Amino acid sequence: MDIITIFKTATFLSAFISTVLAIHVHITKSKSLPMKFLVGLLAANVVYAISYLLEINADGLSQAIFFLQMEYIGIFFIPVFWIFIAWTYHPGDSEYNHTLLGKLRILYAIPIIVNLLVWTNEWHHLIYNDIVLQEGVPLTLIEVDRAFGFWIINSLIIILYLIGTSRMVYNLFKSEGGYRRQYFFLTLASLPPLFSYTLVLLKAIPYHFDTTPTAFALSGLLLFWAMATKQLFDLLPIAHNMVVNAMSDAMIVLDTKRRLIEGNRTARELLLGNHPDPIGKRIDELNPRLAHIFGASGTETPDRIEAEIILPSEEGRRIFSISQSAISDTRHGSMGYLYLLHDVTTDRERMKRLEHLATHDGLTGLLNHRQFMHLASDIAQRMTEAKEGSFSMIMFDLDHFKRVNDTYGHSAGDLLLYRIGQLVTDLAKNGEICARYGGEEFIILCTGGTEEEAYDLAESIRSTIEQTSITYQGHAVQVTASFGVGHYDPTSNSKWETCINQADTALYRAKEEGRNRVCCFSATS
Repeated sequence: MDIITIFKTATFLSAFISTVLAIHVHITKSKSLPMKFLVGLLAANVVYAISYLLEINADGLSQAIFFLQMEYIGIFFIPVFWIFIAWTYHPGDSEYNHTLLGKLRILYAIPIIVNLLVWTNEWHHLIYNDIVLQEGVPLTLIEVDRAFGFWIINSLIIILYLIGTSRMVYNLFKSEGGYRRQYFFLTLASLPPLFSYTLVLLKAIPYHFDTTPTAFALSGLLLFWAMATKQLFDLLPIAHNMVVNAMSDAMIVLDTKRRLIEGNRTARELLLGNHPDPIGKRIDELNPRLAHIFGASGTETPDRIEAEIILPSEEGRRIFSISQSAISDTRHGSMGYLYLLHDVTTDRERMKRLEHLATHDGLTGLLNHRQFMHLASDIAQRMTEAKEGSFSMIMFDLDHFKRVNDTYGHSAGDLLLYRIGQLVTDLAKNGEICARYGGEEFIILCTGGTEEEAYDLAESIRSTIEQTSITYQGHAVQVTASFGVGHYDPTSNSKWETCINQADTALYRAKEEGRNRVCCFSATS
């Protein structure tokens, strides 16, 4: 098969392939804006390819010139549609696409003006000085004497096409995840026509054949293959990106070298800061504080952990529940890890508040009766098992507290109890366990000290209460308190609750002796 037959066959196939592809894309995939422009591009190549096929089979010069002019209808619309595809293929932001499309429509004026110049060339000869048939060739091939306008319009074709390709390359490097693969195939498809058209302009092809329609057909086949097998123009990567970025949880995908492969909007805002191009960077570069969480030292993290993370923003520290999933290839080889980080700060704070409410008195902020008894029992058990140590118990209640409620109301009494709770917290700072025992009664467990030291603490609290008053509705409200002190020694073979009874007995004695005083059980027995 000679070169002429090969060329004619290739030109016919390019026209046929472009027609089939244009019809297929129009019927099955012309829902989105860039796909409509792809249909336009393929249709323009159909005009180009069929016109060129008719040109090389024309019956004479005038017929060949007519089909040459028809070619320009397709030639000049191709780069315009390519620019539309490159700038509007920005899924997930339809408002942006439509706004930009309104500005880009001005480009339609270029092929219209150029075609008017081509079709009226006999009047001004701005494009061609002369057109003749090549001799000695078994095809109708024309030879043109190119005028300066020819170089202007063909340079414009290449410039427009390069603008679209440059934008696609820019999208390729700026995109991530599922988009990067799509932009790669679109960029790859732009290369054969650009290369072929340059060779045609330089007359570097035998017999000055125009192979550009065939190059566009090859690009169309590449795009068709990518649409059929690589989800090109499908909604899957678009939906994936929209869903991932809509997640309230932070999502991070790292490869085996702990480089960021993908991270959603939440992850970038919360964890990765404002790094302009985080994809491909190691996690310890993006946020060194995260390195230990994501196994930067080569150690694997558990499937689920909970960690406190210092955020790069002004939000301070947050607590995240982190789940890790290994990503494997079809051969079960490790490709990286998927991390989902759920912010549980609010939940943990809520749980702390609930735990605090369950273990503390809501009015004074001290431990409640149940929690105090639980902690005291644990301490006594440890001392009994170790057969060493002791503790003292201070119990006190407010003298004539009922008078405060009767005279000023329960709100004044509550305010006074709250103030006593603050006072006890301020004075008991050596590991004492303080609680509201009930009503106006309070209890303090002092570990590691003697009964005399407990007495001194009780006396300090008693004296401070005596000197403390609150103002309620313009009235100064003041009370005193009576104290009892007991002591527990695990070697005495008695139950620790006996210590409470001792403190209660000593408190009763303090009341009998005139109130506003401290009594020790050892001094009353």
